[in-house]
This record gives sequence, C-alpha cells and structure tokens, in this order.
Amino acid sequence: MKVIRWLPRLLIPLALAAALVIDTRDDRAPTSVAAEGPQAQAQVAVPPPDALTSSWFCPLVGLRGPVQGFGEVTTEVLLTNMTAEVASVSVEFRGRTTGRQYVMADVAPHSTGVVSTSDYVSDEVTGALVESSSGGLAVTRRFVSPLGIDEARCSSVLAPDWYVPVGDTQTDALAVLAIMNPLPRDAIVDVTFASEAEFGPFVAPALTGVVVPAWSTVAVDIGEHARRRDVVAASVRARAGRIAVDSLVAYDGSVGRRGLAAELASVATGRRWLVPVAGIDDGTRLWVRIFNPSDDVAEVTASIVSDDPLSDHLAFAVASHDVVELKVTPPSELAPGLETLLATPGVPFGVSVASQNDVPIVVWAEALVGSAASPLTDLSADRDTASEAEPEDESVTVVAQTGGATDATESGAAAGVVDEPAVEARPPVLRARSGLAFVPGVVQTGDRWLVVIAPQSGDEAFVTIMTDPFAPSETGAPDDGDSAELAGGHGRVVVATLSRETVAVIDVPASGVITHRLASGTARLLVSDTPFAVLLWQARVSDAGLSVAHPVAW
Repeated sequence: MKVIRWLPRLLIPLALAAALVIDTRDDRAPTSVAAEGPQAQAQVAVPPPDALTSSWFCPLVGLRGPVQGFGEVTTEVLLTNMTAEVASVSVEFRGRTTGRQYVMADVAPHSTGVVSTSDYVSDEVTGALVESSSGGLAVTRRFVSPLGIDEARCSSVLAPDWYVPVGDTQTDALAVLAIMNPLPRDAIVDVTFASEAEFGPFVAPALTGVVVPAWSTVAVDIGEHARRRDVVAASVRARAGRIAVDSLVAYDGSVGRRGLAAELASVATGRRWLVPVAGIDDGTRLWVRIFNPSDDVAEVTASIVSDDPLSDHLAFAVASHDVVELKVTPPSELAPGLETLLATPGVPFGVSVASQNDVPIVVWAEALVGSAASPLTDLSADRDTASEAEPEDESVTVVAQTGGATDATESGAAAGVVDEPAVEARPPVLRARSGLAFVPGVVQTGDRWLVVIAPQSGDEAFVTIMTDPFAPSETGAPDDGDSAELAGGHGRVVVATLSRETVAVIDVPASGVITHRLASGTARLLVSDTPFAVLLWQARVSDAGLSVAHPVAW
C-alpha cells in the first residue's frame, strides 16, 4: 500500500517538470539553431533541397543609434531559391525595444527575391530571422548607407564563439559588433579585444557578462571600449546560449579614407586560410590581419600565391591573444622595417596563411581604395582601357598560374578560355572610385559555391578563384547528382545558373588565381571536383565604391 501511495506522489513532480519543458519551448524558435562540432560550424551552408526547413540568422539589417555622423544603415535581404519549387519565406525583424515585425514572401524557383528593411528599421539596432518551410534557400544581405554599399552573408548556424580580426577605432572610424540571440532564453556574452597597443587580451569590464536578451540583437561600439586603436580584433564568447555576430566598420572621410564594410564574423578558427585577391595598384591598400585567440603562440607563414617571380613569403610569430598586421604592397613601395608582403601591381593573386605549429588562428584582410582618381584594380597592361565599356557577355581570363603565366591579351586560344561566348579576350577591369571592403579569409575550401549579386545592381562584378595549395593532389569525384552533372573534370570550375545551365567552364591551374567576370544582377553556381576558395569583388558604377562578398557553400 505504501508503494501504491508513493507512486502518484513521484509522478506529480515528473509531470510538472515535463510541462515546464514543454511550456518553455517556443513554437517560433528556429529549428536549425546550431551546428555540431568545430568543422561543421566553420561552414555557412545552404540547407539541402530535401531539408524540412531553412533557418538563417542575420544579426544586423539596420543600424541607427550608434552611427551618429556616419548616416543610417539599412539593408536589402536577398532570398535566393535554389530549388524548382516556389519557396514561402518568413522574414522576422527583431529590435531590442520595438518587438517583432513580420514580412512574408514567395520566391520563384531558381531566382532571387529582395526584401527591403527600410520600413522596419526603427530600433537602434535590428536583426532578422529568415525561415522557409523547405530547404534550398540561401540568405544574404546588401548594406546601404551614405558611405557606401556592401554585401554580407547571413548565418545558417548559431555558435558560442565568434571572431573578428579587423577593426579600427581612430577618430574617423566606427567599429560595431552586432550580437544576435534568436533563441527564447537570454544569452550571457563576454567580449575581449586584441590590438597593437596591448600585449595579450584587452578586457573591458563593461563587456564582461553582457546580457543579450532573448529574441534580440545588441550593438557594441568597439570605440567606446578600445579607443584610438589602428588594429583591433575581437572575440565574442557566449557563456550561456548560442549567438550569431556581425562586424561593421565605417570611415567618415574626414581624414581621406571613406567607406563602409560589413561581414558575418568567423564562426571558427583554423590552421590554414586562403584570401583570393582581385589585385592592387597605386591607389589601393591591402592589409592582412592574423588573429590568435588561443592561449599558445602561433608560428605562422604567409605567402603570395602567384606565378610572378617576386611572389613573397614571410614567417613570424603571433603571440597568445594578439593580432599581427601584414601590409601587402608593390615592390616599389616597400618600407624597411615593416611586416610587408610584396605583390606585383595589376595582377590578381592569393594570400595563403598557415599555422606551422597547428595553433588555430583567424585571418581576414581589409582593402581600401584611397582616392577618387585611382581604380581599385586595373588588370590590363594599358591603363587607357579602364574607361572602356565592358562586354555584356561573361568572360574568363587566366591571370596567374604556376608554371608560366598566360598572356591574357591573346585571342580565344588563351589557356583559360573554355567553351565561352565569343567576346573580346582582354583582361577584365574592376573599377571603383573609392571604397572600403573586408576580405574574409576562407578557412574551409569546397567544391560547390553559390555567388549572389543583387538584382538590378548594375555593378562590375568578378569572382576571384584560388585553388587550394593545402589540399591533397587528388580528390574523389563528386558524390551527388548536382555536382556530377555540372563537374567539368579534374582542375576545372563550372559556372552555371541556378537552373543548372552551364555558362562557362574554367580551366584552373594547379596552383594559382583566376578571375571570372559575372553578368550583373545574377546568381551563379560554381562547381568543381577540386577544392577551391572564391570571393566576389564588386566595383560600383556610382560613388558607392567597392565591396567584397564571401559566397555560400551549397
């Protein structure tokens, strides 16, 4: 009898606990909230078409309060449907004080839809949660401000740790972190910095144990905590909860430099990084920043990947919780005593960075076009061609390769042109009057990438493709139908439309860099059976300047 009497008493607290768990679950909580394992977290990827849902987290889609003197920042959310079915998409805007606002959109098959956030940005900082009832949806953003335009990915994963190697807090600069918590419980976050002015981590007391409320985005003005720094790197770590983080830097033009750059923070560290670059010239500056957020010293090598005999190589150490900046410059501008990599002007190249003792690091770069008279990149030998109109068709040019460079001004027999429409075979020219761009390093190469350009943007656009010098010499064949259908053979990259129609086939050198001009306002699939890295470079036809976008794995 005693056992019978105690059984109901034992079941009552169990039932209450179960009810509490059910009650705390929110039916609007995103289903794809986290990736398991550091390798999985390193890759922001499109959910497969047969996935039940697609969830994307956009930490920053609007910024007002922290941008005094820099102008309001709004965005266009780009919804790219890679499937053959209409995608029903919900975009939920989340401010810290204004609550949630919803927009529903149907995106046609194999197309990109645009949702403008200008009518929904009323809070100091606004983020967005984008969800679809099917897979195959990719979400990116186009930032718009008086200082320029930039593109950035949203995140398909949430994680406790995020890293940003680039930042600047001088008087003409604004550096902001946007920390998004899309889950139904508060997140507790610590933010630490590394800079050229400190040894080891710089801890701001006000950024220890920061509460990021449920369903909200919090903005951190780095300049309020790490003042007057030329180089600032940040680590954002959640003690409780999982988050997504954006980084935004703006220069107001008061001392010459002007522009806006925004990018999703790096969700993982790595031992090997690649940075495909569109090129430098006398009016362009490029800095590579290596951040070591670990407790051990990293022994690092950085190399220019190019066929040019002046390709440079450096070996150095990055102390624990420290950041090192390398300046990439033409040989004529070499300044003794500086940590400098030499790169030939007017020639696209790649930068490979490796931790020789396997201490994980994070690598980004920053590109700045300094004067209104200087183009970002002039890949042609004759500068006079920079003002000529570009052909409307896509064109492929080998710009640098191991074992002998190809003269890109030769006619259709050039080694890099395969199955292309008949166009004038001369090097592409990427022009920008001025601008600022983050150049995010690629920590995990892949054989399938999605490149999204905003519809009706009308911008000059190129992808810079860099083969993986760290990859094994032979890789297996693609293991799914899409890749097998599009793959053009070992060492080639196929460029295709969203409906899998091939528009170009590019012969990729074993170790080198290739640029490919894209039609404006399009989305393109890039597929190969060899791992490669790729970045999208865009030069604005107006005064909006320069942008660099990290494609999305699919």
